Amino acid sequence: MAKITKIAQHGKIKALVYKRADEFGYLTSGRKESGQFMDDLVEDPEIGGVLNEYMTKERIRTYIKDGILNAYTKARNKKVLSATTPENVVKQLYDCEANVIQKGTGKESDLYVLRSTEGKIFVVSGGTVLKWETALRKALEIIAREPGLTIDSQTPFICLKLSEASQVLTDADKEHIRTALNAIRVKAIFCGPNSC
Repeated sequence: MAKITKIAQHGKIKALVYKRADEFGYLTSGRKESGQFMDDLVEDPEIGGVLNEYMTKERIRTYIKDGILNAYTKARNKKVLSATTPENVVKQLYDCEANVIQKGTGKESDLYVLRSTEGKIFVVSGGTVLKWETALRKALEIIAREPGLTIDSQTPFICLKLSEASQVLTDADKEHIRTALNAIRVKAIFCGPNSC
C-alpha cells in the first residue's frame, strides 16, 4: 500500500512541478532564477514537504531536478518539435513538396526520410539548439548505414529542426549556426514555443 501511495504522490508532484515550471517560465530562465525556483520547489510544502516523507532533504533537490525537471524539459522540447511536420520543414527550407518514406523509432523518433516527386531525398532530424550536433549526427548515421538513400552519388539533403524552447537565441546566434551548417550543405530551422 505504501508503494501505491508513493507512486500516486509522484504523479501529483510531477504535475504540480510541471504547472509551476510553466507559470515560472523555467525553460527560458537564467541560472540564478532557475536556482531560486529550485529552492522554492524544495521549500514548497506541496512538493518538497511531501517528498521529505520519502527521502532525505539532500536528495529532494536532485530528485526534482534530475527526475522531474529534466523530463519536463524533454517533454516541452518534443512538443515544440512536433508542432511542425517534416513535410513543412522541407517546404519551408527548399520550397519543395516531399512525403515521408521512413520514420525513425526509439531514440531516433525525431528522424524522418522524405522523397520529393522529383526523386530528391531529404533527411529531417530534430533536436535541441544546445545539442544540434546530435541531430546532425543522427542524420549522418542514417545516411551512412542505409546506402540506398544516396542516389546517383547524390547524398540526401539534410535539414535540422531545432527546438529553442529551453534556450532563447538571438538572430546572430541563429545566423552563426546556419552559416556553420551551410558550409556542409545542411539547413536548419528553429522552433520556439510559438513558431517553427
